[in-house]
Amino acid sequence: MAFLAHHFSNIVATDYKTIAIICLLCAFAAYFIKEYLFHPPMIIFVYPVLVACSILAHYVFNLFEVYPNNRLDQWLMWTIMAAICGTIAGIGLITGAVITKEKVELLAGGSPAPGNRPRHISFCTATQPR
Repeated sequence: MAFLAHHFSNIVATDYKTIAIICLLCAFAAYFIKEYLFHPPMIIFVYPVLVACSILAHYVFNLFEVYPNNRLDQWLMWTIMAAICGTIAGIGLITGAVITKEKVELLAGGSPAPGNRPRHISFCTATQPR
């Protein structure tokens, strides 16, 4: 338990400049992700996942000492890289959760969500003589 507490305290100890840049980049990504959601206001639940995954990616980069913390240009580059990796991981996590939820609903005998029902397309749109 001390092992997890140590890592959690190091994650929480991230400086405010890094968190601000990560939040800004994740907000920028969330703005564009919003357009692809079935219900766009659900972005308020996706955004915290993106930020959490990005902060975790930044901590992993620091943990493995990928870059020296004393150079501003490398700090900014790796913070942007952490935001990108965290956004990709967050999108994958949310997508996996939604797919799992839909499969569980289908296995339980429920009907799929209204937007996910198969559409019946008629190929015969023109009127035909009888």
